[in-house]
Amino acid sequence: MTVTFAIMLLTLFLSLFHFSYGYKEAIRISNEEGPVDGFPIILSLPLGFTFAYLSSIFYQLI
Repeated sequence: MTVTFAIMLLTLFLSLFHFSYGYKEAIRISNEEGPVDGFPIILSLPLGFTFAYLSSIFYQLI
C-alpha cells in the first residue's frame, strides 16, 4: 500500500465522517426550539466537501 493510497483512504473516511456528523447535527437542530448553535454544521459540511475533493485528487494520483 502506497502513501498516496493511505492518504486517499484517510481523506475519504474523514469526508464520510464529516458529512454524517453534519447530517446528524442538522436532524438534532431541526427538532429544537429557540436559539440553536449552528457551528457544528457550519464547520462539518465544508470540511466534508474539502476532504471529498482531496480524496478525489489523491485517487487520481494512484
